[in-house]
Amino acid sequence: MGVLRTLPALVASNTVITPVYSGTVIAASTFAWAAGIATVVLNTSAFPKNGYNGPNVAISNPPSGGQQVTLWGFTSTAGAYANGRPVTVIDNNPALKSFRFYLTGPSVTQAATSDTGSTAACPFQHYRAVRIEIDPSASDTIWVGDLNLSSTQYMAALSAAGQTSIEIASENIPADRIFVLASGDHADDIVHCTLIY
Repeated sequence: MGVLRTLPALVASNTVITPVYSGTVIAASTFAWAAGIATVVLNTSAFPKNGYNGPNVAISNPPSGGQQVTLWGFTSTAGAYANGRPVTVIDNNPALKSFRFYLTGPSVTQAATSDTGSTAACPFQHYRAVRIEIDPSASDTIWVGDLNLSSTQYMAALSAAGQTSIEIASENIPADRIFVLASGDHADDIVHCTLIY
């Protein structure tokens, strides 16, 4: 048996797929997308210490990139397209609290738009097993799945009256690629996640 790590409780949203585990979450204030490059401006008084650069890359001028970041909770047209995707930072600007990344997809151009999504540096640690359990007080169904998660496409449907947990076991699980989505909008739709190294 490996080392256990229990994460803080996570409230599942009914509108946004949310990763069960991510690095430190930092809110965004704007999202822009033009010519295949997206820019996110963070809503923070302090730019992340790693500057959204890779862990072995010093913040420099001009800033360099390389770190992967997970995005979720964006509601603008372009931002919603990026939800749940791990993106690789091209560069960042600590003065503007922003970072840029390549984003390919539909032909969308969006000027900087107020968009309060969430960002987190992708964790580097992968796990032998991930256990996700619904809180007994939850009143809705919690769907568990990958980036394509929806009420009709999921790996497990957890509820207090049915299946209450799922364990995913392998040798190299990235927990930030497992998402949850709630069937309702109750604040008590909480899941607990335990990681096994």
